[in-house]
Amino acid sequence: MFVAATESAVAQGRAAAPVPACATHAASPQGQEGAVTLSLGCANDAPEGLRALAGSDDDLMVVLDFKGDEYIRGQTEDLVERTRADRSAGMTLAESFTRTAQENSVGIYPPAEGGPDFDGELFAVDSSLVLVIPAGGVSTAANWWQKLVAWAVATPIGLLAAGVCMGAFAVGAPAAAPVCGAVGGALTGLLNELMNAYFDNRSLGDGDVWAEAVAMAIAGAITGAGLGGVATKWVTEHGASMITEIQISLRNFATRLTNWGDPLNFIAGRLEGWAPKLAEALGRLGIRDKPRKVMIVGDSMTQGAEGDWTWRYRLWQWFNNQHVDVDFVGPYKGTKTPAAPAAPARPALQGEIEDVPPEGPPVVGEYAAGVSPDFDSDHFAVWGRQAAQDKNLIGRMVAQYEPDLVLVGLGFNDMGWLVSGAEGTLNSMKELIDNARAARPGVGFAVANVPQRSLIDGREDLPATTADYNDLLADAVSSWSSPASPVELVDWAGGYDCGPVDCPAGYDGLHPNALGEFQIAQAFEITLKERFGIGTFVPDVPRTAPARPAPAVPGPVAESVPTGIKVTWQPVFGARGYRVRSRIVGAAQWNETPVATNRFDTTWTADGVNWEYQVRTDNGGDGRSAWSPTVSAVAHPQTAAPPEKIVTRATATGIDVSWEPAKGPYTDDIDRYEVITWDRDTPGAFIQSKAVRGTSLHVDGLKPGHRHVVAVVTWNDVGGGLPGGARPVTVGAGTPPAPTDLTIRSVDPATVHLDWKGSPEAAGYRVWVRNNYTGGDFTADEYISDTTDRGIAFLVPGNWNYDFCVTAVNGAAESGRSNCVSLPKPPPTGDVEPRSAGKTPSAAGKSPSAVGKYAAGLSPTLNKLLRLRSQPASNATAGIPAG
Repeated sequence: MFVAATESAVAQGRAAAPVPACATHAASPQGQEGAVTLSLGCANDAPEGLRALAGSDDDLMVVLDFKGDEYIRGQTEDLVERTRADRSAGMTLAESFTRTAQENSVGIYPPAEGGPDFDGELFAVDSSLVLVIPAGGVSTAANWWQKLVAWAVATPIGLLAAGVCMGAFAVGAPAAAPVCGAVGGALTGLLNELMNAYFDNRSLGDGDVWAEAVAMAIAGAITGAGLGGVATKWVTEHGASMITEIQISLRNFATRLTNWGDPLNFIAGRLEGWAPKLAEALGRLGIRDKPRKVMIVGDSMTQGAEGDWTWRYRLWQWFNNQHVDVDFVGPYKGTKTPAAPAAPARPALQGEIEDVPPEGPPVVGEYAAGVSPDFDSDHFAVWGRQAAQDKNLIGRMVAQYEPDLVLVGLGFNDMGWLVSGAEGTLNSMKELIDNARAARPGVGFAVANVPQRSLIDGREDLPATTADYNDLLADAVSSWSSPASPVELVDWAGGYDCGPVDCPAGYDGLHPNALGEFQIAQAFEITLKERFGIGTFVPDVPRTAPARPAPAVPGPVAESVPTGIKVTWQPVFGARGYRVRSRIVGAAQWNETPVATNRFDTTWTADGVNWEYQVRTDNGGDGRSAWSPTVSAVAHPQTAAPPEKIVTRATATGIDVSWEPAKGPYTDDIDRYEVITWDRDTPGAFIQSKAVRGTSLHVDGLKPGHRHVVAVVTWNDVGGGLPGGARPVTVGAGTPPAPTDLTIRSVDPATVHLDWKGSPEAAGYRVWVRNNYTGGDFTADEYISDTTDRGIAFLVPGNWNYDFCVTAVNGAAESGRSNCVSLPKPPPTGDVEPRSAGKTPSAAGKSPSAVGKYAAGLSPTLNKLLRLRSQPASNATAGIPAG
């Protein structure tokens, strides 16, 4: 049966006919020796008793015959039942085989999801295991056959090993089934991974590496059963006979599977004298009678956000692939819980202690859809956590959960949020270790250094501080370590592809994307293997990682509310955030704003304004969705007008702000006034605000010499209204000197552009204008320019009719005027009827004003304040995302 396909029809004297796909790599069992034979080919060539299992003569049939071994016969029946259960659950046959391969993995070349697919049926017939794949599902592609052959080689070898093992035990011995099952599963995994490594042009390693890997797999399977000594004894006494049977079968397979004879003969050769190595590896392991408890301690990069796989999961997979029995421990299970949507928060009164939510940290977020339900997700990692915080919490956690090993990934937030420098962070880490040891003296530690992140404006010190800490930590860990309580370094920074210039491993310049999670896990795996002797193999980081879904936002709704307009939508699972773009209906440009939750509020708006919005999912570097359909609403706010006559004055280290009460509609229930400040001279600065119920407030603790934007908002029972812009302030400065070197140029006949030299004391500048056409003195509005230039338009009947001067302001303090400038009068082009003084040209109807750079409206700095205020706290700065 199963005649090789290499003999062509022409050579047989017949007319050439297409060779069916099932005959692509046909192999006959004839001449094979040993305890198991392998044959594959078309069903038409199968023995009479098996042909009926196929639906057509061109179905592919693989037959593994075990020559009557009763134990193996029972194992084949169990395998068939498990496979049928998988198929009933919706898996294809190939997917079921992949799942089994993952369960049996020894970690040398862990099986991956995907790849060539096939489906069919598995049968147990007497002492044979028969696989049938319908003709329509048989491919001639090389990788399709490679996946099938890997299964066809690994499965009989594992079953053979288990059968030989069982034969060495007394009938009914309680240790036989678990030990032999572990041996068979480990050798199935070894052969499957070696064959796939060969097919993928990877190194097969050597017999010593295989022995370590198989020993770890056996140990993982029987940990907790108290059978380590039994397994070692069996391998020592009977392993050689098992290896001999395996070698015979592999060499027989090689003679039939001619295309793949080389790796089979290579593996058989490397198994020579292998049993003592396996016994030695098992003896070194000192197989544990209970799982090793592991506590993972970290911040946002370790906890992860909803929809993440997390590097903790990738590490857990590695432990499983290495057959290391672990129990992750800790008080939390989830990723960060997505923030709940809420209306803009009422600002705290000055001196008021803000309420701390009674609930604990947000730790019930879900994982990526593909995470195994078996994932042991216990941990002690919290978004934003610092070593300076955890050093005071770790003792109680260690006492409660009794970990054998603590994996630590902390320190970024200490330095990133200026809690401490390099030395202070190192001191916190040392205290954390000391406090953990006080609770459990024999606990071990794998302590990670801190990764770099993409450069942040205003924090140019952070890369150097991070590097200094990493150097200090590398020097310190050996002195912290002891034989009873080892401390080993994890090179997170070296394995994580993220730095000041570029961060391919992070979705936001810091936090890991799916590929970065693999990189972090690998850094810990290397330390666990090389320094703690846990595991036998650290796989390469995958070339690709699962893409993060970015589905479109479903049906946003815009509605008028007493505070202005509220836009809401159904949350998107796993969305890192959203982007909302808004504009007044009819405007050309959108204003785009990042938001953290499924709600956006427009509160700084006038009554009767029609706003429109679009929303999309924003996963940062992991992709964005398309924009949603446009929705709109007309604002009818019931908020109060800003206060009147706002006055600002600089002090040595702060600002004094005073005002008169707001007047007009909705002012009967004023609750408080909010004073908003923003440091223009600190890159990435947050806006700050405090509130009072009076009409004045002092803001202290500001940096002298820095310019601050100031605004005041009235809050009634409904919420906060439009801001009232105040004059900006340079902290610690007095009255600024007058600007100098004022120059003018004509942009068009009705527009000019002014430039001048300012001073460090000036927080802004006012332009004074005199209309010589209508007569009168210089006047200035409260449009404060934050740069040393300004454009002015609507200068009718011509810009040559105006004089301009500039003053510098620092809050209420104002300089004298600069030199004044004007444009020369153009030559006459005809008779012009003179106008009476005081008359305004009827064609104009407008006063000189700025639009764009030449437009009327809020000052540039107040416009910036508006954009900053609408962003979530973590996005209100170009600085550090909350970590």
